[in-house]
Amino acid sequence: MMEQRNEKLDEDIVQADDSKQYEQPTCDEIGGLVVGDIGLFDSNRDIVIELKAGELKRITKLNPKFMSLQYPILFPYGEDGYRPDLKWSNDYKGHDPKRGRVPMRAFIAYQIQERGPLLDTLLKGGRLFQQFLVDSYATLEEDRLDYIRKNQTNLRSEIYKGIYDAISKGDSDANNVGQKVILPSSYTGSTRYMLNNYQDAMAICRHYGNPDLFITFTCNVKWPEIVRELDNKPGYKGEDRPDLISRVFKMKLDDMINYIKSGKVLEKLRQVNFTNS
Repeated sequence: MMEQRNEKLDEDIVQADDSKQYEQPTCDEIGGLVVGDIGLFDSNRDIVIELKAGELKRITKLNPKFMSLQYPILFPYGEDGYRPDLKWSNDYKGHDPKRGRVPMRAFIAYQIQERGPLLDTLLKGGRLFQQFLVDSYATLEEDRLDYIRKNQTNLRSEIYKGIYDAISKGDSDANNVGQKVILPSSYTGSTRYMLNNYQDAMAICRHYGNPDLFITFTCNVKWPEIVRELDNKPGYKGEDRPDLISRVFKMKLDDMINYIKSGKVLEKLRQVNFTNS
């Protein structure tokens, strides 16, 4: 009797396997792999130039020629990239008056915009453009982490340090107390960011009750809006323009949320909790 149960159990396990989980990717994409703590040991990249005096010097991520030296095909004229002292134009109406300098995220977003008849060598890079986006994102995250690491006192992170963290983690070594960098809740993906979102979701459940629907919204590269734009750009594939696909997805996501909130689908809607995975 025991043997029959084992055979039945093995049969159920085989039937539960999803073959799609082991299939090869259907699109040609590039991803980044960060080993260790980003920016903790060496924030410089493997770009070395020779000065006129004959000395060798490494180029940091904040050097305006960093991207031009890293991607000479995308920037054939050696265009300047981001630098910390880059200021807003007086004619630009969209900048924050409290910020005198352009943040790195805004500069990267400016770079990947289409501007009519201007030469868009960067957007036509294909897989190299994908690598540029991954490298830009890693550089942006490294810059944010460097700022948090150097401004722990300004971020009021000292209230999280000391005995409280030592007790919560079971650390009995007094030398380790106060030595760790605390990520604030404003940093997306940090422990305190996830904890705050969890507490907000639980507060909503306590007030309105358990959720009734769990809706997953995915992107389709065959959407007519994406196909129409790619048809106007010969030689492009969907994975070559992640900027275009992300914009269409965001517009459709906002439209779906507004449609649900309008009451045309559900008669009475009490709360919508959005999660990003």
